[in-house]
Amino acid sequence: MNTTTRYSVWLHTLVLTLFVSFSFTSQAQDGEKLYRANCASCHKLDKKLVGPALSGVQDRWESKEALISWIKNSQQYLADNPGDGYAAALYEEYNQSIMPAMPLGDEEVVAILDYIANPPVAEAPAGGGDAAPVAAAPSKDYTMYWLLGFLVVFLIIIKVLMDVKSSVKHLLYDVKGEDGFVAAGETVDFGLSTKERLNLWMGKNKIAVMFVMVLVLVGGLNIVWESLLGVGVYEGYAPEQPIKFSHKIHAGDNGINCVYCHSSAEKGKHSGIPSVNVCMNCHVGIQEGSRWGTEEISKIHDAAGYNAETGSYDSPGKPVKWIRIHNLPDHVYFNHSQHVVVGEIECQTCHGPVEEYDYPMQQYAELTMGWCINCHRETEVKMAGNDYYEKVHAELVEKYKDQGLEKFTVSQIGGLECAKCHY
Repeated sequence: MNTTTRYSVWLHTLVLTLFVSFSFTSQAQDGEKLYRANCASCHKLDKKLVGPALSGVQDRWESKEALISWIKNSQQYLADNPGDGYAAALYEEYNQSIMPAMPLGDEEVVAILDYIANPPVAEAPAGGGDAAPVAAAPSKDYTMYWLLGFLVVFLIIIKVLMDVKSSVKHLLYDVKGEDGFVAAGETVDFGLSTKERLNLWMGKNKIAVMFVMVLVLVGGLNIVWESLLGVGVYEGYAPEQPIKFSHKIHAGDNGINCVYCHSSAEKGKHSGIPSVNVCMNCHVGIQEGSRWGTEEISKIHDAAGYNAETGSYDSPGKPVKWIRIHNLPDHVYFNHSQHVVVGEIECQTCHGPVEEYDYPMQQYAELTMGWCINCHRETEVKMAGNDYYEKVHAELVEKYKDQGLEKFTVSQIGGLECAKCHY
């Protein structure tokens, strides 16, 4: 065999090996996707869910062909194989619950079985632990702190200049002597105390002293004013909750719509806190989370009185004591449905990028009166195709016809009137 032929054989062997390896990898990946799409809602690998655990399922059946037939159409298999005692017992064990027929080919079922027999090992999250970044709170204005810093620097400079002046005086005194120093119009004050020197300097520099006093007074009053404005403002407030709930996982990764859990946001004043029954719509089947495993989901089961081992509600439920984050004063009226349905305002406008918040959830906006008024002044009312505003829009067009306006902000439809938001 010459060198060219030998290289050709090795090249073909390498290509064939890579093709076979890629085929197995693709099949394993397809098996996982098929499993998650068709099986994961009712089955887990290591324990019972709606149906039996699937780990070792091939060992419990007499033949792989029978198992494939069962997976594809369990009812048809029972009709065609009335003598299969294991299949009949399995059907009775789960209260004759019918496993739906699967629109899968034999190769796809085999890929699922191969994945079940050799599931991939889950990798631990980088860095370990449950720590995950919380969305950053909106940045604050540090202008006043900078001004105070500059004031401190200014005072330090004045002190340094005073020391330099004193040193120069000492030098002149040593060079000219006391008579020459006094003759030059200077006062010999080297024996004075620091307090006496300060009083002397303040007497000679009344304008500078007045300027510093005014600056300190204005700065102090501004600090007091900013502190008073911050009373009752909880921007960035993120309390620990009784159950660690990640909006990033639910609204972000899984794309669950906000109103699925907060259904009353489209129907009334309050958005509402979802009941534990809403959680159980998903968590009867999903019993292990991607971040905290079973620890937090088990708290939901406990609140619902659900026993995950038996798959039944065998104990009384109890309320989850969630800690409220957003809380407006009692004299403020805010209607979610008016904003969400009629105004078509996105939840993120007031609550920030919720789909990016992990845990804990936080208050995004300051929710002050000024914040709301600015929104009303800047936000255009979506009147096009909105029957609610059809008559109002026609009246506004007529009212502002001299200005040629056809689009209007909330303030132009009475959004700045006191009685609109205050009782």
